[in-house]
Amino acid sequence: MVNAAKYREIQSNFVLNVPGENLDDDNLVFLVERIIQSFLSENSFLLSDEETKQGRPKTYQTGELLSFIVWGVLNGINSCRGLENWLKHNDECCNYILNNKKPSKSTIARFYNSNMFLIEELFRYTINLGIKYDLIGFEHVAIDGTILKANASNFRVIKIDELEYLEYLIDELENNNELLFELKKYFLNDVLDENNYNIIKKIKNKLKREALKLLTKILVNKQEKQDVLDFITYLKVNYNGKNTISLTDPESRWMKDKKGNMGLNYNYQVAIDDKYDFIVTQKLVNDPTDHHQFIPMADEVKMNLNRHPTLYTADNAYLTDNALEYCYKNNITAIMPDRTENIKTKHPKSENRYRKHNFQYNWYTDAYICPENQILEYQNNRRINNKPYRVYSTKQCKNCIYSQECYKGIKREIFRTANPLKIKMSENYNSDLGKQTYKKRFHTGETYFAILKKSRKFPGIQRKTTKKAQTELTLQTIAHNIKIIQKHLKPQ
Repeated sequence: MVNAAKYREIQSNFVLNVPGENLDDDNLVFLVERIIQSFLSENSFLLSDEETKQGRPKTYQTGELLSFIVWGVLNGINSCRGLENWLKHNDECCNYILNNKKPSKSTIARFYNSNMFLIEELFRYTINLGIKYDLIGFEHVAIDGTILKANASNFRVIKIDELEYLEYLIDELENNNELLFELKKYFLNDVLDENNYNIIKKIKNKLKREALKLLTKILVNKQEKQDVLDFITYLKVNYNGKNTISLTDPESRWMKDKKGNMGLNYNYQVAIDDKYDFIVTQKLVNDPTDHHQFIPMADEVKMNLNRHPTLYTADNAYLTDNALEYCYKNNITAIMPDRTENIKTKHPKSENRYRKHNFQYNWYTDAYICPENQILEYQNNRRINNKPYRVYSTKQCKNCIYSQECYKGIKREIFRTANPLKIKMSENYNSDLGKQTYKKRFHTGETYFAILKKSRKFPGIQRKTTKKAQTELTLQTIAHNIKIIQKHLKPQ
């Protein structure tokens, strides 16, 4: 029988492993930690006073939590609760980043909400690394957008008329104690009698379920009433002038997604350099279309890269008169198809063979060739909606057996813009360089969205309000850029 002292002697000594010692040297976690530590050391002025002051150290350092959040995104874990649950598996990469600490969901959420600006600056730091290590080519930047689902219920909405009626009721209740008594009797005590029946009937004709909930809160006490008034003001600020307003995320908007389904969504814009698909700009907006996004995106690209690239590409939705003037004034070369060229690209086989995009334009003769091989020559200029157009037609239309299918009226006329900036843009698009570069855009622009939605299984935006949702997507772009840095740089 072995005594207790002898038993202790033959036991192997327990040694606590150093976090990360069992990981391969080329593990991505080391790159994440190095990039963020380098970023914080170079930008210490961005840290809060609590982080930099002398004295008792904080339980969780900024570098630890920031690295952990980015590492979670790289592993497809975006929520604070998901990160907290992940720590329960005792993952060695997490232990290495956090030095064996276990932050709670609330700790991670507080850090996230108080460091959104720091996360935005980290994204710009990855761009500086891309420039430093020649991962950004400055030759071609593709601008594209996609619709992402907001964290908002399609059913918890309210109309502007209901908000205005609620404000009217609040004013009435200030001076009418009898009305206040009758409303409290029904909404707080569930009493419906002959005295308040007509009043309640009228109110229910004006207000639906969500508005009635707000009315009930107004009747509870003064503080609840003030909270509802502030909320109504917030809702009215986010009213877009035509649709209902979401109560769960008032900053989201009704938009159609890629599948044609209408819902409460956000419009996510990115600008990607085509050398290694490095993201150089990203922005979340609540504008349902891309019509006004080219100029702010190009401005942001210039700010992040310190100059414009040689070429921009974007689809037809970005082609506006303002965008053309911006390119001209800033000496920018952009390649964007007009509406006809866009239809031809997306729908090469149209059921109606006599639509405009099936008429071939000849650049050398400045004439159109119809599907029946008749030549429509330039006739004159005409203004339509105060915009100049060149008009093309032929006298052979009256002899054509397909005239009834082709046009209504005396003859078929084709209208082509006479705006010199649009003509120049069309020339750029139809040049050999333009066609070759625009083909790259489909890979450059769409690849990241495919990675985001399918490879990383991004279901939609989880956080409410544009600012928080923007930060959530900024983390995705940081993760994307770090992946590119790892892929194209040597391990050292």
